[in-house]
Amino acid sequence: MFCYVIRKKKTMKFLIYLVVFVLLFNGLTANRVENSLVQKYCNQSSQYGERHFYKFCIASLEENVESRKARNVDDLTLIGTNNALSNLTNVKRIVEKILNERKYKSKLSKKLLQNCLKLYSEGYEALTSALKYIKMHDLLKLSFRLKKAKEAASICEMGFNGDNQQISPVMKENEVLFDVINIPYMFNFNRHR
Repeated sequence: MFCYVIRKKKTMKFLIYLVVFVLLFNGLTANRVENSLVQKYCNQSSQYGERHFYKFCIASLEENVESRKARNVDDLTLIGTNNALSNLTNVKRIVEKILNERKYKSKLSKKLLQNCLKLYSEGYEALTSALKYIKMHDLLKLSFRLKKAKEAASICEMGFNGDNQQISPVMKENEVLFDVINIPYMFNFNRHR
């Protein structure tokens, strides 16, 4: 009887270890799949972009916990678009703060920043439409809306970098915004090839 109880305890202990091992192994495997998925699509997308795009793409997606659940390029495109919406909202708040606190350099800078706010609003509308088109699998309209959103950051900067000799107070933020929007744009672009 005593041997039976000891054997049963050992069996139970073994089963507990086995379950823990399986759960840990499954978690590590899922993490590897997610990482390889992000790396695969960031690598494909970086072939047509700037050199820094690959590392930026991976860092941007991996900092979002939702990317761990991604199982395909549609999921990653959705996550990238949500990241872009969040980033655009933050840049818009920065510009609003500069305008509200009157931290612009001249009346022309004020006018250019107000124009940027309009562009960001259009970009926001374009990104929210893009989310709808991702779910509908309408890749052509998705591409158009993501391209429209990318224009917000670049046109805002072009206003400052023209002949008017104004310096954009959000130049770095606009560069990052452009790259963040470029992630889902390039994922979608690669699906058309």
